[in-house]
Amino acid sequence: MDTIKTINLRHIGSDSEIHLINAAKNALETTGFFLLSNHGISEKLLREVESLYSIFFQELTLNERMKYSFPKLFYQKGYTPVDTEKGEFASVADRKHFFQFGDQYGMIFVEEVPELKEKSEELYQQFNNLYQSLMQVVAVTLGLDKNHFDEELGNSMVRRIHYPAHPNPTVEDKDVSKAVQGGNALGMCASMHTDINDLTLLHATEPGLQLWHNNKWLPITCEFETIIINAGDMLWHLTGGRYKSGLHRVVCQPNVDRTASPFFGHRKDECSVVPLSHLGYSDLTTFRFQTEGEFLQHRLEQIFAKK
Repeated sequence: MDTIKTINLRHIGSDSEIHLINAAKNALETTGFFLLSNHGISEKLLREVESLYSIFFQELTLNERMKYSFPKLFYQKGYTPVDTEKGEFASVADRKHFFQFGDQYGMIFVEEVPELKEKSEELYQQFNNLYQSLMQVVAVTLGLDKNHFDEELGNSMVRRIHYPAHPNPTVEDKDVSKAVQGGNALGMCASMHTDINDLTLLHATEPGLQLWHNNKWLPITCEFETIIINAGDMLWHLTGGRYKSGLHRVVCQPNVDRTASPFFGHRKDECSVVPLSHLGYSDLTTFRFQTEGEFLQHRLEQIFAKK
């Protein structure tokens, strides 16, 4: 039976740590996805952030929200309006809007929701601390020193997403076989794609997230206190495809609002994504990029159609 495994982070530093390492390695090699319990992100903070962003997305006018939009930065900070994000191979943009914040461009003060900045900073820091711990786990699974990635981490961000209720959302992708790394295939709440970064940490409790696995869509659900973890294209590239960057989508229910908070964990632009040589042979025509910055620029130009 296809299932997404749950890993208990409490086992780090205990006699059971080897089981955590093995479970993480197995998940990254097979689906690229696992659930994480006892992760340390404050449930109270998650609920506060959810409430504040509900005000931003649903009570502010579009003109008020657009004051915090930065298209010249490929929307890498602030607000991105509905029907903007569209993969290179997409025919329709995704039905979502979102607010993005992180350490590269700093936080934005939203005058209409003054508490938003402080709570966003708190959430980012808690996600980032968890990401650092998980990248130490990843390092060990790859036969590297536990602290191998510690000084490389940076440019990460949190994206607070709101999928507005729609009476008839798209529920099927046209042709899974034509999907490519990093590119969407058809407009829906979030059409099928792979994530760009190294690791994604996602808090989302409403149904809708699906993983393409064994030639079918596998629903991924979790409780409020659980975080969904998945590998992205950067880690896929660094491991020469040994760790999976799972193809996934979000199918929204009719007339239901959906929200999510993914943390996109990156390394600094100058960090290498050349496949690790000690893992064995990798096809360097497929895994052709040299650095995170080069790979990221390529993906952003796909998604936002650089002018």
